[in-house]
Amino acid sequence: NQTQIEQLQQTNIQLNNELEQRKQFNDKLSNDLQIEQKQTNSYRNQIESLTNEIHELEKTLNELQNEKNQLIQTKFDGDENDERQNFVRQITQEKNQYEQQIKEFRIQIKQINNERQQIQDEFDHVSKQYSQITYEKNQLENDQTRLNHEIDLLRKQLDDNNKDKEQQINELKHELSTVRKQYTNIEANFQKANEYNNNQKQEIERLKNDLTEQNHRLEHEKNELKQTINQYELISTEIELQLTTIQNEKNNIEQQLQTQQQIIEQLNMKLDQKDDYIKRLSAGIHRAHKIYQNLQQNIHANQMNLLTIIEQAEQESHTIRAQTLEQIREEFTNYLTIVHTIITDSKTKFEKQTEIDNSKLLEQQQQTEKQLNTVKHEYDKLMKEYQEQKQNFEIQSGELNHKLLQVSESSSNATQSLDLQREKYEKQINSLEYELESRTKKHEMQLSALTENLATVRSELRTTNEKLSNVEQIKSEKTDIEARLIVSQDERRVLLERSLANENKYEKLIFENNQITKKNIELESALQEIAREYQVLQIQTNTLNQRRWLNDDDVHACRKCDQIFTVTQRKHHCRNCGNIFCDNCSSKTAVVAASSKKPQRVCDQCYKDLTS
Repeated sequence: NQTQIEQLQQTNIQLNNELEQRKQFNDKLSNDLQIEQKQTNSYRNQIESLTNEIHELEKTLNELQNEKNQLIQTKFDGDENDERQNFVRQITQEKNQYEQQIKEFRIQIKQINNERQQIQDEFDHVSKQYSQITYEKNQLENDQTRLNHEIDLLRKQLDDNNKDKEQQINELKHELSTVRKQYTNIEANFQKANEYNNNQKQEIERLKNDLTEQNHRLEHEKNELKQTINQYELISTEIELQLTTIQNEKNNIEQQLQTQQQIIEQLNMKLDQKDDYIKRLSAGIHRAHKIYQNLQQNIHANQMNLLTIIEQAEQESHTIRAQTLEQIREEFTNYLTIVHTIITDSKTKFEKQTEIDNSKLLEQQQQTEKQLNTVKHEYDKLMKEYQEQKQNFEIQSGELNHKLLQVSESSSNATQSLDLQREKYEKQINSLEYELESRTKKHEMQLSALTENLATVRSELRTTNEKLSNVEQIKSEKTDIEARLIVSQDERRVLLERSLANENKYEKLIFENNQITKKNIELESALQEIAREYQVLQIQTNTLNQRRWLNDDDVHACRKCDQIFTVTQRKHHCRNCGNIFCDNCSSKTAVVAASSKKPQRVCDQCYKDLTS
């Protein structure tokens, strides 16, 4: 807006200058026209007077010509007298003079006609210029009306702008006043804040002193507590070490008790197993005796049956003997091998009964029972076969008797070996019972010692539990002291945060004060700049209003180089400022806002102002 106003003011000044220049030029042209019209009127009067004189001279010439002719006639008539001749001479002389005068007048008339023609040409040219000037004048008047309208608009705009600027200045002044009030309020607040900060600082220092004292006291108490805690910790560590040792001893004793109890349980289990084993052995021996008796009874029965079979077999056909004897031999050998294996198995089983469980004995007994059942089943078959084939066994009866004697001998040997084993097992059982009694006595002694150790350990545990309760009380006191320490540290932290917040507020107030002072300085500098610009604009408007189109008669020398104007050194108006300069000082051209778009002659200063 400021640049537009300046441009419009410059264009207004240029248009006013051009208008003044055009007015001066029009006045000059009108004066020149009046002078030229006066000169033309004087020339016209002169021409008219000369034409009148020429007519009069022509009349006199005609008259003189007539007189001359008359005189010639009179001369030809006889030259009456000398007076007439003298008169004729005079007349001829006058005639010659008149002719000479007429020639001169004709020359003058020609010159006057030429001058008249020139003046007419100049007049026509001047009239053309005048018409052109009047046309330009009308255009300029139109431009002037338009420019006046624009100037009015610009003035209104300037007034509006000035009003806006005045309003802005008033607003800025109001803002300045408000800012100053704010500044005063802020200064008051700042002073209050300073006082408050000083009070806060004093309070903070007092609190810091209190806190330092509290910290010293707390540190002293903390050190004392640390010492007591360290002492209690040492005591607790010693107690814990004692506890750990006691616990380890207790664990060792418990482990020993457990191991001994396990040993006792194992021994009891072994005793139970031995008792069961002995019972099983006795039952097995009883069963073996029963089996042996049954076998003897069976053998006796078999012998009786064999005799009956032999008797019955003798009656059967000899053809079957040859076939069945081999089968009977094989079956009997199998039977003997089965019996022999049963006996050997029973021997091995009796030898391995110290290491084998009851389940195996039962299984073996079941196997033996099964084998006996199978033997009985096979025996029943054989009996049937023997009943069918009695005659086939006659040849083999002696051999069977011999084999039966061998079996009886082997069974007697087996019974003897079983008796020996029984005695042996009874001796082992007695030794084991003696060992059991001795071990139980030892374990009872160990149990009494362990019970005494347990009583001592329990008493030590009671003492350690009391010490632990004391340690826990010390720990609770330690936690209370630590909680008080934490509370005091929290209070200290809150006070420090409050002091830091107050310091931050103080710094913010200082920053806001600095910002407001900077804003105040900037507003004052802006006001000063606006005032300077307003003064510059007023000076420019005054200088532009003071510009006028200088008259040629008022200036005799160049306004810049002070060179005196002559016929060769002509005057030139600057189309911008209206001052008169020489050709060199006004040789530059520039577009003037008041004129057309064509560049006009301007001075050096105006050229700088227009082009910059």
